[in-house]
Amino acid sequence: MRDVFISGIGSYSPGDPVPFTDIEKVLGRLDKLPPKLAAWVERMKPIMEGMLGVEYCHYALDHETRQPTDNVVTLSVKSAQRALDMAGLKATDIDLLVYAGISMEHICPPTSVLIQEELKIPRTAEYSIHSNCTSVYKALQVAADQLALGRYKNALIVSAQLSSPFLRAEHFNQAALEKSHILLRWFLSDGSGALVLTTDPQQGTRERFLVKHTYIESMGLGLGPDMYCVVGGHRMNPLEIYENGWHHLTQNFEKVAKLSIELGKQAAVELMNRIHMKWQEVQYFIINVPTKHIFDQVNMELPRDHNAPNLKFYSKLATRGYPGPCAMMHSLDDFVRDESPRPGDIVASVVAESSKWMYGGFALEYLGKR
Repeated sequence: MRDVFISGIGSYSPGDPVPFTDIEKVLGRLDKLPPKLAAWVERMKPIMEGMLGVEYCHYALDHETRQPTDNVVTLSVKSAQRALDMAGLKATDIDLLVYAGISMEHICPPTSVLIQEELKIPRTAEYSIHSNCTSVYKALQVAADQLALGRYKNALIVSAQLSSPFLRAEHFNQAALEKSHILLRWFLSDGSGALVLTTDPQQGTRERFLVKHTYIESMGLGLGPDMYCVVGGHRMNPLEIYENGWHHLTQNFEKVAKLSIELGKQAAVELMNRIHMKWQEVQYFIINVPTKHIFDQVNMELPRDHNAPNLKFYSKLATRGYPGPCAMMHSLDDFVRDESPRPGDIVASVVAESSKWMYGGFALEYLGKR
């Protein structure tokens, strides 16, 4: 088995940062809500601002017209090019391309080949992985394993999240809105991210990581779904979809607040068991959760439960909003600039996907700059 390295990291947040207080100005006010729900929205805004810890969001929208400025493919290409530049590679050096995310540009063809077209890669193996928060972790495992086996040499993992189409005022049937639909408007964000993986230990022009281990597990038997949008399958009649509000993205916040911590602890233990390490040996933990109170709880409980008082936590939620699967790439990209890791430091991460309670994780060894 060959060693696999991350030699390139790229991330992109579209548009100017939108302060929390201006989110409705950009997404549009929900001015046709039933009076009781409208009053609840006004009452909850300041509470959610403190609870979520989101200072800014980013949207691929014109702030005046609310028309899209990017699509999934253009977002993906922007972060992909940054990752390729960091790795010192051309797009044509890639022999495995993996797109991972909940946002697909079309039902058919898959988004991976649309990105291949824009990057002008004549021939490459490709996958499209349809999942939400865990999708990048799944892509990392797929790509790292295939490179380790010697099947490919250079892989490009790309993800893009377009939340704004689900959040614009024009999207909603306000008569069918529920509280859980509205809460998502206060932290979901647009963005993209990319990683370049290689088996060449000399590749890369900046910070590099060795992929020590990846972890994927579904724990959702009998649970959820607790984040969902039910359009698809047999629900394809546009009028029926709109009238029933099936197109509204939904999350069960009460269940998420409880289960993400409970199951996350199990996932964290399993990750360490699989790589035969203890949390005392880990220097940094990248945590991508969409609420500050869950971040703070993990920050307090994980070091205490595993006797790791020096473990440092890192997230970019406050300044980027939550762009779903891209959050990991955003955090890793900014981590190498904001922190001062030393060669040999271990960087770990575990993420929950509440759609059906799936978990993903990884452990990376920081190798330093070349």
